[in-house]
Amino acid sequence: MLLTRFTAEIPAPKRVLDIGVGQGRNALPLARAGCHVMGIDPSAEAIVHTERAAQEAGLTLELKQSDALTFEAKDHVFDAVLVFGLLQILSRDAINTLFARLRGWLTPGGLLFLSAWHQGDPSYAAINTQWQPLGEASFRREEGELRTFLAPGEILSLAHGFEALYHHEGLGPWHRHGAGEKERHGDVDFVGQLRASSTAAGEQRRG
Repeated sequence: MLLTRFTAEIPAPKRVLDIGVGQGRNALPLARAGCHVMGIDPSAEAIVHTERAAQEAGLTLELKQSDALTFEAKDHVFDAVLVFGLLQILSRDAINTLFARLRGWLTPGGLLFLSAWHQGDPSYAAINTQWQPLGEASFRREEGELRTFLAPGEILSLAHGFEALYHHEGLGPWHRHGAGEKERHGDVDFVGQLRASSTAAGEQRRG
């Protein structure tokens, strides 16, 4: 697993922000590995579930009901940020806003762990013809659901200011949600390290 492979590379004191903590799938192992984890999620149910799971495991997590676009954090307070499975449900504007916030939250040398969907995703062709277009490979369903697909290699331009430690694009494994049909996605997996020069530039713009 990508996170397991790079956990040891998270700089001390290993303060980690898990965006979309869900059921604690990533937060709990990281806490067990000695990281200080803050998990945020818009779902109150997810926060309660993860808090209970942490207590049962004898682990300490800091949890807050929030989403990535409204969460407030001090500048350069995290040594790693996890953004798994979020970009594909955001608009283009929201994605750009998120990346600006990520650069401000991470310490120089901090790591960004990210996954997204690319335009080779099996669902892309149908969504492209059936959903309302919002922007480049970005669409809204009538019910309000969003999907945004990255172009090949686009993650490298979105994550400017980061040195790519790992970057892979392809089809992910087959899986199913509950009793649904088997499916797989066009996965973008990325681990980047924030360059100190990028942090300095951000400080100058704020000044």
